[in-house]
Amino acid sequence: MTSEVLDSHSERLRRVGELTDAIRERAAALDESSQFPAETFADLRTAGLIALTVPEGHGGEGLWWEGRFRPFYETLNALAQVDSVTAQLLQVHCHAVGVIARLATEEQRALFMPPVVEHGTLIASVGSEAKPTGKLADISRTELEELPGGRYRLTAQKYFASLAPAAEELMIWTAVPGDSPYQERSILVLVPRSAPEVELIDEWDVMGMRATVSHGVRITGYDVPPVRLIGEPGAWTRRDPRTFTLGFAANHIGAAAAALEFTSDWVRDRPGLAESVLTRAALGAMASDLYAAQSGLYAAADLWDQGRYDDAELASLKALHLGRRTALEIVNRCFDVCGARSAFRRHPLERILRDVRTFSLHYSDDEYLAQIGRAIVEGSFRAKGYAGASTFPAQRA
Repeated sequence: MTSEVLDSHSERLRRVGELTDAIRERAAALDESSQFPAETFADLRTAGLIALTVPEGHGGEGLWWEGRFRPFYETLNALAQVDSVTAQLLQVHCHAVGVIARLATEEQRALFMPPVVEHGTLIASVGSEAKPTGKLADISRTELEELPGGRYRLTAQKYFASLAPAAEELMIWTAVPGDSPYQERSILVLVPRSAPEVELIDEWDVMGMRATVSHGVRITGYDVPPVRLIGEPGAWTRRDPRTFTLGFAANHIGAAAAALEFTSDWVRDRPGLAESVLTRAALGAMASDLYAAQSGLYAAADLWDQGRYDDAELASLKALHLGRRTALEIVNRCFDVCGARSAFRRHPLERILRDVRTFSLHYSDDEYLAQIGRAIVEGSFRAKGYAGASTFPAQRA
């Protein structure tokens, strides 16, 4: 990174740091009530952190673009150390904004980017069709009905739509009608949340990540204006090399750092613990594991910045596994170090545990490990060539 980019990134991290106390003070009440952190996002707007992935040419900071991947993931990681819920919500918005900016026409960018920069407009990425009952919907079905004149009508039901209740826009992942593989027909539809055809479904009564208020979304008969159809069919697979994998890893690692920070402060305040060699060894082991996971995160981010996209995604899968495992192990070991008193809900450790455990279910770690193993056996890997939470599977030659 150039000195100018480094200076702006240091300033960005400083702004995140200034929000730490206020965000953490709100976290317990928001978790208890499953309430969206509206005040926190007002603070993020004031701090200039809503337009991170808007291109520089449209007034944003141009993160999650060539040469600026690592600052994006470092920012998410720093925010996750403050509060993993806030980091996940911002990640959802930033990824939606970045995808739209990449795949949209210049006319669409000129229409949809300025509100993000000038007013802090939030955009939710809505794609999951896994129902809370556990029954998976058939993603090969058609949600877009083709109308005369090449227009479309959208009828869809999605679940786990983090940010949706607070977003002004919903970026819906869907597909045009046809017989070709889903990833070749995939397309994005930008739907105003206030549209009368949109209904939010509140089934969000979960163990952790409660303040993400990840409601379901039902859209019935929305006639899509052409300007709100983003990208041609298959554009996400063919024209955007990025994935979401490393954003999840950054969140896990930030949460682990938060747990270790709490535990270190706890130990310092208790001379009996602080003087224990066993306690010090436990802290040293956790710090070392966290360092390894962070190093994996940064190494993968550097590969994205080098434009080595297949290598970067393969490294991101490894970093995600390390981040997930490290977060789960560190949070549990922190309880062992701190003891029973740390389980009181007035302390953040039990909430961090619930959030990490819940967020770790966002994807199948074993399936991702199998993709890493496949790359070892076959000697090749493509960033958009596997089925997972981050991508659609591309057909193999």
